[in-house]
Amino acid sequence: MPSVRLWVPESDYDSKAVCCIAKKIVAFYGRNDITIQFADKQGFNQAIHPKNKDGLKKAVNNYLNNNDLVIFLLDSDGTQSQAQRRREKNSLVNRIEEVVNSFEGRVKFFRMVEELEAWLLIDCLGICCYFTNNADNRDNQQWIKFANKRQHGQTDLIAEAESGGNGAKEYLEELSKEILIKKNPDFKDKPRNLEERKYRESQSSKIAEYIEINNQTLKKNKSLLEFAKCLEQLADSRQ
Repeated sequence: MPSVRLWVPESDYDSKAVCCIAKKIVAFYGRNDITIQFADKQGFNQAIHPKNKDGLKKAVNNYLNNNDLVIFLLDSDGTQSQAQRRREKNSLVNRIEEVVNSFEGRVKFFRMVEELEAWLLIDCLGICCYFTNNADNRDNQQWIKFANKRQHGQTDLIAEAESGGNGAKEYLEELSKEILIKKNPDFKDKPRNLEERKYRESQSSKIAEYIEINNQTLKKNKSLLEFAKCLEQLADSRQ
């Protein structure tokens, strides 16, 4: 049975969300024979500790004793942030790419363009279902129309204009507030309540449970589609 170890070193919240999405992808492709697991942020921090020489390579090698493939995933965070990361010798990007190059095809690296929230935004209707706490709203015409008006054609184009600017995360925060106001119009005059209930990173894995994966939603983010095809190809190579 093919197995994949996902490693999203910046956030355990992101790890759980990506793992959920990956399981939905393999189910969509009818590849339920693939085992999806994830490594945590603490394990990554231990692996790259200065006292742990070649720690990341050793950790990956240990995973490859039990997994067919290790996949690293990071937010890309816009072109300026990417450039800054590459200038830093010990940045996560450079460390990960060094490890990827050390293993022949058994370690992959994907950037979530522009960030995990852009992957969640492939299905605004699913996000509506989460913030209304009602999965049945997927068949509600009012919510369908509401979501369609806010659905981006390509979510990887929701990019920050400059480092630290608005991106997919900020878009999802504003969308969540719109959803909350539609559900409860009184919130419009209660900005404090909105701020308390708007999207938080800690909600990402729960939102992922409501996201629908199909051909249409996968095409809304190129990096997500590339990740999906990688999972599909792994299954094909093990048949």
